[in-house]
Amino acid sequence: MAVTNDTIMQKMQKELTQAKQLSTDETAMKKHIATIQLLCELLLEEESTPTPAVSSDITEAEMKAMTGKQTHSKPLDTAGKIMEQDGANGDSIFDF
Repeated sequence: MAVTNDTIMQKMQKELTQAKQLSTDETAMKKHIATIQLLCELLLEEESTPTPAVSSDITEAEMKAMTGKQTHSKPLDTAGKIMEQDGANGDSIFDF
């Protein structure tokens, strides 16, 4: 649910009015000023955030590569193969 800029501006005006009324109480006034600052930052952040551009220039191969759904021409069959490295002679961890 997005908040419109007009709503933020109205809240800022309300906080400014309350800050003016409480000008004798410095801590309460600073609280309202801090709220105005927060609303300003929210408004500025919303304006500076770029909207993501939707592009349909992605090819099917690129989409498969990004999602990890690639088709392999040969099935990978590692079952039944015995690797012999550095004197290893079996597929068990106890084969020395």
